[in-house]
Amino acid sequence: MKNLLFVSIAFPPKNDPECLQTAKYFKYLVRDPRLSISVVTSSLPTLNMEYDAELEKYAHGYKQRVSLPIFETKVTNFALRKILPGGIDYPDSKFSFHWQAKRVIRKLQEKPDVIYSRSNPLSSALMACKLKQHYQVPWIMHLSDPWVGSPVHAYQGRQLSFHQKWQDACMQQADAICLTSETTIEFYKKQYPRLAHKFQFFPNVYDPDDVQANALKWEKKLRLVYAGGLSGERSPEFFIKACEELFAEDQAVAEKFETIFAGPMDRMNKQRFEGATVPMVKHVGMMPFNKALELIREAHLLLTIDLPILNPSLAMFFPSKILDYFLAKRRILALTTAGSATERILKLRHATILMYDNVEGIKHLIRQAINEYENKNVEFFETSEIPVEFSARENATRLANLICSY
Repeated sequence: MKNLLFVSIAFPPKNDPECLQTAKYFKYLVRDPRLSISVVTSSLPTLNMEYDAELEKYAHGYKQRVSLPIFETKVTNFALRKILPGGIDYPDSKFSFHWQAKRVIRKLQEKPDVIYSRSNPLSSALMACKLKQHYQVPWIMHLSDPWVGSPVHAYQGRQLSFHQKWQDACMQQADAICLTSETTIEFYKKQYPRLAHKFQFFPNVYDPDDVQANALKWEKKLRLVYAGGLSGERSPEFFIKACEELFAEDQAVAEKFETIFAGPMDRMNKQRFEGATVPMVKHVGMMPFNKALELIREAHLLLTIDLPILNPSLAMFFPSKILDYFLAKRRILALTTAGSATERILKLRHATILMYDNVEGIKHLIRQAINEYENKNVEFFETSEIPVEFSARENATRLANLICSY
């Protein structure tokens, strides 16, 4: 039996996209009789990772759990970013986690045979790298998002040097590197051609135990649902603009459809919702995981919005929420960019794919959906396919096989 050390700040019962992915993989790893798992994570509460009692079901089955306090608050983070010219992302606001590697070594009851880490946050990878150097055992590093060179990061100066140094160290030290899209693998093969043999595809996943019958309900209105975060340039701007134009053309459209957004958002996107001039769009805030799944299942059409990255080689992000969308067995409207990871995967599915700023295309799709809804066209909205290649059970088995190969 392999003693596996599972290192991740993002671990249930915390509720954020990475925590949910960690939970789904962990659920099936602990069922594997070949593995005995200990966990290193952060204490509760952890800033911006809300406690969700419904996720307690995923937080068991381990032999030992080492929970470390992370010394941050919203006030201290704000103050430090104002004081320090380069900010506090060394590698992120949860840097005090990886500073405590010696504390983990003192607390662990058994030496691990293999280390597996999940990032984001990147401090999880730095912690695992330090533990790898101490124990001299194989380390499998999972990166949910690309690191240096990612279009969502603008590292400069000392901060860029810090991240490049640690990325190089982690890439060299890790025995295998799990990445969530084929586009990301291509990206890293160009950066590290000599390490290409380390890169492996382990996607975001859905839990097959969450699959259930989900018949369409022909209610008063067509319902679109977006479940996920909105921040920075990942914005509902063009979707709301399309709705505003439809409403200006015919106010009766407000009686025919509604769009519900759920999940966290930043101040800029909050202001956009507050400034919306249409009754068909509303934001309901954060929801517990099970409530969010229920909302997704009640939708007739599901909306996903990508980061607006025009370079296809950098459009590496496949939103994890789409895996929950698969469970609903509904048509997906994806606002993305040509050649993105989202387009690559969804073009084979029951989906409509539009450029993120295609206002006329969004309007046309909404009109079409309203018409198909009024005609009760089941085939337009419903699909029976749930792609097995994104199953947590299947991918956790692949991961367990990789772990046991060392």
